[in-house]
Amino acid sequence: MSGKPGFNVGDELAGPVRAITAQRIEWYDSAMLSAATNELRQVGSNIHTDEEFAKSEGFSTANADGMIMTNWCSEMLLRTFGMDYLERGELRTKYIKPVNLGVQLHVRGRIKEVTKQSNGNMLYTSDVWCEDEHGTKLTDGDAKVDVARD
Repeated sequence: MSGKPGFNVGDELAGPVRAITAQRIEWYDSAMLSAATNELRQVGSNIHTDEEFAKSEGFSTANADGMIMTNWCSEMLLRTFGMDYLERGELRTKYIKPVNLGVQLHVRGRIKEVTKQSNGNMLYTSDVWCEDEHGTKLTDGDAKVDVARD
């Protein structure tokens, strides 16, 4: 990212649009398990990886692990704010509806507050969310990023 971002209240943040596929879910879940166990591991049957198991638990289909959406929101903030987000940012998300296989997931954000701080930095407070292709919100959250002055 070149230069410092300058945003106003109401400005939109553009995140990725990605399809929720069984392969994407498997990659994520296996990567998390492998990282946790320090060896290459495949995730077994759960509501994320096994459609029949998910149905037996009351879901209409397998659904994505909520942390996938958190990671994609974090990616949007990193692309928007760069190292300021990594060094002085925070993100909170809440999973409000299952994210089913086949959904085209849109990661979105909107600046809700801009505060000039005493040290000259700008604090950007944003709403962040993920929605399906019909505009139904599936993940909700908020973020703050302290952008250092030049």
